[in-house]
Amino acid sequence: MKTRNTFLSAALIATFARTSLSTASADGMKHHGAQAEMSIGHKGIAKDVNRTITIEASEIAFDVKNIDVKAGETIRFVLINKGEQPHELALGSADEQSAHRDMMAEMAGMKMEHAEGNSVSTEPGETKELIWTFTKAGAFEFACNYPGHAELGMTGPLMVK
Repeated sequence: MKTRNTFLSAALIATFARTSLSTASADGMKHHGAQAEMSIGHKGIAKDVNRTITIEASEIAFDVKNIDVKAGETIRFVLINKGEQPHELALGSADEQSAHRDMMAEMAGMKMEHAEGNSVSTEPGETKELIWTFTKAGAFEFACNYPGHAELGMTGPLMVK
């Protein structure tokens, strides 16, 4: 069974990476050296962090309802899972979030391991961080895309000014 789970985890990561790359390419993903830039920006590094936004996830809600940042800002998001089930924090356009939700619905029941840098997933009681640099202005979303979570309210507007 362990071999099957390992195989399924590897297959999930490969599928997620393909889905993410094709979705991101359709939305204008650009490559800067080893770093890929999505419509919302790119993974940031700790030394560039301008501020920290802490978000608590519970059943089924985030304690933060909207997020405002400035283009060029690097944010450290700290996701604290105070719930009794896994939650994630994903950043992206409405189309990227929708594609991510569809992929996660297809993979329901499997352990979710994210292969891209614009999301972080937590188990109950875990705290994880995501550092992200926002490169251009626009209207985006943050969400938990585990099946049913965003539909029940675990999503909100993310405005980059």
